[in-house]
Amino acid sequence: MDAGRLERRVVADCVDRATGGGLPGAQAVWRDGRWWHSGLRPGGRTEQLTERRTGQVVRRHTTALLRCAEPPAPSAWGDPVRYGPCPDCVPGQRLSVCDCARRLADPAGTERGPADPTCPDCGGTGVQPRQLACHRCRDTQKIYAELLVTVTDLVDRSVHLHWRAGDETGAPQVAAGPGGGPVVQLSEPYRLASWAATLGVRPEHLVDTDDTIPIDHFLLDGVVPLPAADADPVREHIAQAGDGRAAARLLIVATSPDAPPITELARLAHGLDLALVVSARDCSLDDTEPVSVHGLLWNVDLCARTALPDDFPHHGSPESAAATCWEYVDGAFADAVPTDPAESIPTPQHPGAAPGEDPVPVVTRLARRYAGRTVSVRLDRAGCTVLLHQNDGGLHVLADAPDLPTAVATLGLPTR
Repeated sequence: MDAGRLERRVVADCVDRATGGGLPGAQAVWRDGRWWHSGLRPGGRTEQLTERRTGQVVRRHTTALLRCAEPPAPSAWGDPVRYGPCPDCVPGQRLSVCDCARRLADPAGTERGPADPTCPDCGGTGVQPRQLACHRCRDTQKIYAELLVTVTDLVDRSVHLHWRAGDETGAPQVAAGPGGGPVVQLSEPYRLASWAATLGVRPEHLVDTDDTIPIDHFLLDGVVPLPAADADPVREHIAQAGDGRAAARLLIVATSPDAPPITELARLAHGLDLALVVSARDCSLDDTEPVSVHGLLWNVDLCARTALPDDFPHHGSPESAAATCWEYVDGAFADAVPTDPAESIPTPQHPGAAPGEDPVPVVTRLARRYAGRTVSVRLDRAGCTVLLHQNDGGLHVLADAPDLPTAVATLGLPTR
């Protein structure tokens, strides 16, 4: 490729050939073995509302650019992705259908009943103003009947799947849902867990790139609760997996978490007078229930020594929990600063004095002993505390020892 020649063509396209005036820009597209270049013209302004973690809403205006000349469609393109209207949106307006007037017939359409005249949200109109983008369609007003799924390790291995409503019927029922409706399980192509081994990772290390959280067990195992016995299981599966994805694409990253060893997090906590809390919940009691979470759930926190541990672990592995802990470590440091200006901040100590034993095996054995309940091990300068979360939200101290090995001996845990 002659990069200089391509550059000259793109620069020349920044000038409107009809009027000689300047254009906002130009673009080159590589398609079907050659470059297609075109100038870009203004195409109107768009408004994007984004909610930050603090709850603030940021309003951003951008100018859309359109090509002056469209390149031909790629020869590899297949049929367009099928879609139906979004049941939550009012076309052309920033309004959404109120819950009192919405009755979904299927994920691709809607049947609206009469609005409740006493509804406090819509005042009987059946619609209400919407400040943020529609959570279901991201303001595209389209609900797709197909989903393009890519599972990749971001290096050299990728799997591309095309899920289409109507492609599979007769999925076996494996349970009954909370409302009595059937729960079915689709075949392996619709189970993301079956593709994890293909890319060399554990299923719990599959991460959705849209929100950087682990994949839930419904998508991992292809388990689909149906609203009715005659509902299309693949359509319901797509509605669950593609909810809020404007381009009908689901991108999954299959890589082991880039996380520091938990023992190093313990050293850091010791040196900064913080606490490292490792929590787990063994959900094996629900292994026979397809709609329930299975396996071990984890949470790793760096926090102030007086902070209470999280009672709801949600990570599929200690590595992914540690990676999230490290990602937000600056927030943990800020939360540990005393709110009282008169209270002094301890001087950081050499981190090498912290105990170096990995608490994960101990927490694993404790979680198995108290299956169905959350157990936590807290490591700080004062020593090691083992906590059992009660069903009423309280905490029961199982052991309070100067270090982790002493706590293990106190509890009478097996060494393996």
